[in-house]
Amino acid sequence: MESLERIKQNSCEINRLLARINALVQERDASPAQRAEWQAACEDFYARYDRLCFPGGAAMLERVRSGAPDAVEAAVQFLLADPYHFRSGYLKERLWRWLAHLQLSASASSRLERAAISYLDRRICREFWAMCKTMARIGHAQFWSQVAGRALPGDVRATLLLAHGANVQAGAQARHLFYQAC
Repeated sequence: MESLERIKQNSCEINRLLARINALVQERDASPAQRAEWQAACEDFYARYDRLCFPGGAAMLERVRSGAPDAVEAAVQFLLADPYHFRSGYLKERLWRWLAHLQLSASASSRLERAAISYLDRRICREFWAMCKTMARIGHAQFWSQVAGRALPGDVRATLLLAHGANVQAGAQARHLFYQAC
């Protein structure tokens, strides 16, 4: 199993490879040599992306849906590490949705609650809403009391999560009002 640090290192490597492509794209039409260098950078990115993007690659990712214990563990580790790279938001959103429908161990549930609490300290991204729906299904009483404690000072993210926890329909309405206000 990959460590949180290794997942973050892989994410940094994806970002580095993509930055190289973006730097070379400006000059790719200047000469055949520069086009070849850009193409090599693209090939390198696509050859390594699958292995770097998720612990165990696409094969392990497919196994998450079926509830394979090692794949679920990789998904929990990935969500705890919370990497940011090309397409990571889509991946995290899918993982949250898939995990909501699986029978999770007490340890996995506890670590997902920790990951969900960390979402309250950053801006709202696409995976936030999937996390809210998942936590409405799997969150324990202690988790909800932590979220309620965070909502008291007026934390919008905690309030939105609480709305989903109380009732997913109410959470959807809160989400709609949030976007109208923005």
